Amino acid sequence: MNSKLSTELNSFQNLWNNGYYEGDPLQPLASSSYGQLNYMSVLHATYLKCIKPYVNSETIAVEIGPGRGAWTKALLPAKEVWGLDALSAEHNQFFEYLDYPQNVKYFQVTDFTCSMLPNDYFNYMFSFGCLCHVSFQGISEYAANIFPKLKKGSNCFWMIADYQKYNQAIANANNLSIWRHLPVAERYGYIRKLLRWLELHQKPKAIEPDNNDIPNPGRWYDAGLDKTCSMLQNIGYEIVEADVGTVHRDPIIHFIKT
Repeated sequence: MNSKLSTELNSFQNLWNNGYYEGDPLQPLASSSYGQLNYMSVLHATYLKCIKPYVNSETIAVEIGPGRGAWTKALLPAKEVWGLDALSAEHNQFFEYLDYPQNVKYFQVTDFTCSMLPNDYFNYMFSFGCLCHVSFQGISEYAANIFPKLKKGSNCFWMIADYQKYNQAIANANNLSIWRHLPVAERYGYIRKLLRWLELHQKPKAIEPDNNDIPNPGRWYDAGLDKTCSMLQNIGYEIVEADVGTVHRDPIIHFIKT
């Protein structure tokens, strides 16, 4: 071996007694030497996991429920983006937020037929923060009616509501609370006190199982992860990951059209 490389390897011999250990990668908020650079927004983690590897200049994307367009902005590298929303683009100030991109189309929908979408056209689908407000019947209609609009092998990512995962996150809130991982130094004391007060007074509460699909403006439906995955499979989709795991509270399903 080259003597320089040999010296390089030998230089490690007296380092990291008991083995190098940065932290536990299986713990969502594990401490490490990264300090204040140690944590990442679940939104950005979702972008890195669900959008960045799949969206490029060849992508023709359909987004369900873009709202103002925060996620649409992340989809702009695509060749085309088609957005479907129950509210108008004017109401959402959609194009103003995005600065009127030429590769984006927006449709206000009045049903779940997706009739404005061409068949065998799209190769990517995304929805975040929308389908949790749509009944199981509604998301089932979307899944069935969008199926012929997608090309074979299309990657799809849907966030849905699942009360069981939500309640597990609430029950495990102490381990997921960022305030507990702040530095103990005295200068951070007031921040810790503020976050502790917010945690005590604004901590979300567990919710009971939802057994009805009665419409109510803005309500949060319990689609359920297992139930939704089963529905998608029955239509003809393949589940890649039942939950990509980037959000503590809500599952995001990765599935493809087979």
